[in-house]
Amino acid sequence: MSIPFGFSPHSGDNNDDMANMFETMASMLRGSSSDSAVNWESARSASSKELAKLGDPSVSPADHSAIVQAADLADLWLNDATVFPSSGAQCQSITRGQWLESTFDAWKSIVEPVADGVASAMTDILPTELPEGPMEIPEELLSGLPPEVAEQMRSVLGSTDFATMAGQMMSMAKSMGATMFGMQFGQALGAMSSEVLSTSDIGIPLVPNAKPSLVSANVDAFTQGLALDANDVRLYIALRELAHLRLFAAAPWLASQILSNISEYARGVAIDTARIEEAVSQVDPSNPEALNDILGGNMFDATRTAEQESALERLEVILALVEGWVTVVVTHSAGNRLPSSTSLEEMFRRRRAAGGPAEKLFAGLVGLEIRPRRIREAVSLWQKIGDANGVAERDNLWSHPDLMPRAEDLENAEAFIAGDSYDLMAELNKAIESGSIDDPENT
Repeated sequence: MSIPFGFSPHSGDNNDDMANMFETMASMLRGSSSDSAVNWESARSASSKELAKLGDPSVSPADHSAIVQAADLADLWLNDATVFPSSGAQCQSITRGQWLESTFDAWKSIVEPVADGVASAMTDILPTELPEGPMEIPEELLSGLPPEVAEQMRSVLGSTDFATMAGQMMSMAKSMGATMFGMQFGQALGAMSSEVLSTSDIGIPLVPNAKPSLVSANVDAFTQGLALDANDVRLYIALRELAHLRLFAAAPWLASQILSNISEYARGVAIDTARIEEAVSQVDPSNPEALNDILGGNMFDATRTAEQESALERLEVILALVEGWVTVVVTHSAGNRLPSSTSLEEMFRRRRAAGGPAEKLFAGLVGLEIRPRRIREAVSLWQKIGDANGVAERDNLWSHPDLMPRAEDLENAEAFIAGDSYDLMAELNKAIESGSIDDPENT
């Protein structure tokens, strides 16, 4: 999809509050002084309103204590399952609002490339050369109007430079588009704040040097209705959070790789003008609903280029490798210590398949459907690498992006293990030690 988060004229249909509607229109017209394709003031405001609607319970002392105890134990267990060290930071129990505030700035670098790509594609379909001079109004359009109204229109429009007015309208349209995008994403982000269980639940590094954090209200909501001990659930979620953060700290290049693939996808966004022309030609002027249906459909969807497909495949592989590694490490950590871990692992698998926060984010942002098969393959690959070569060599593959398994390796773990990846790893480690490679993120 090329209009991120499914923006369409239907987005506000369920809001029949006239005051809110006019406030929204005024906000769109005011726009933002920034050149960004996203009005982040509108995004922040919309996310806050969505959060207020959903509620943001405070963290009770009992919940805070339970989360800290679960995280302390989880951190200890993880030492047996990975060579990546603990940060030593105490786990925080945070509110939904604190999650929103701590991650908000990170969304700018994730979302803006796509918004810029869509805005650029929309700009490309606008005419670049506009006639200069006053507007000429065909008399037949004015003949049916009362004489005084027709004269007023001649006076106002006839003295207006068309190019100037069109430029002002395009500027206003850009401002409105940025505001609509910001509001739509803000609403999605506010809704996400009621679903995420921790800082790392999206599966990507959102906060540099993040401290482990569980969203207390969401953990409680997730636990309710399960035939499992609440302490076991907290412990399992803490294991996943701490495993993610150990990985993100050990592989700082992950964030730039993810952003690079999103940006590469965004650069290829294009609008099919032939489809728009065809859709407009089919509009029945006597049926306003028909126009609404067209605008709310796939008129602005773009055909993906080969470069975009490649970027999305790399993004899917990275996300699957992260999720697969975390699953293997958490399973190893829990072992026989947590009898309910098998049930919890299956629960998280179903959560992903049904559309968890990560799946919703990437589906809305770039139309990426993370296939469950990919994650199963990644889990199998990491398990086999660990069994064949040990935990240390398995984890050392994260030391450089060139060492990471590719899409074809997920389908053939044995060939990857038997290949030359480990020779390359040794060469890279020597280069890093000698100083010829300073930072894997910059190579």
